[in-house]
Amino acid sequence: MELNQTDPAYVEALNLYLTGDWAGAEPKLVQLADTYPGSTFVRLLLGNTYYSLGKLNESVDAYRSVLQMSPELAAVRYKLGVCYYRMGRLLAALEQFEQVRAGGGQSHAMAGYFVGLINFFLGNNEDAAIGFEELKGQSSESLIANFYLAQLKLQDKDYLGALELLRELVEQSPDFAEVHYMMGTAHYGLRDNNQAIQCFRRALELNPQDDRAKTKLTLLTDVQFA
Repeated sequence: MELNQTDPAYVEALNLYLTGDWAGAEPKLVQLADTYPGSTFVRLLLGNTYYSLGKLNESVDAYRSVLQMSPELAAVRYKLGVCYYRMGRLLAALEQFEQVRAGGGQSHAMAGYFVGLINFFLGNNEDAAIGFEELKGQSSESLIANFYLAQLKLQDKDYLGALELLRELVEQSPDFAEVHYMMGTAHYGLRDNNQAIQCFRRALELNPQDDRAKTKLTLLTDVQFA
């Protein structure tokens, strides 16, 4: 049966959904999903409602039912990937985000972010770099990719490449202690000890509990930091 948008039950459920009354919308949408089993829109709303209520298993089931009817809906596939990610099902999430990337669309950039992040967690550095480079290319105003790409470059001892990324990031987030620590690590790798000392000192100013920065400063200056 085709969704009747004048159905009072639908109007009520939609109003509850739009006002953020997830607990009130849930039973109404469940009933509508039974009344209109072929409506992808109702099932999408139900999936979003479950997600907002923290019911990830139910949300997954709703999103999967949408994709069974309309597998081309990349935005729904992206939502499914986010659910899997939050559940710790990283490989299942990665599969969904890879399919979003393959299809392009509005969720493409953030799918690249999750592809990079999951591969980063799994130790697949080459695939992680591809995902983060894609995010950087698709969403240049977002510098979160710089943070992870710089970490990968530090692991590869590409200190100049890491510094280039970190300088962009520190311009936008000058009080990000970890960025200053990473810059210090890059300068240290380049044997530019004076710059390394400045960066580690700044990192310690912003985060006095950073024992890594204390150790590096002690090593470089012979000054013990409490």
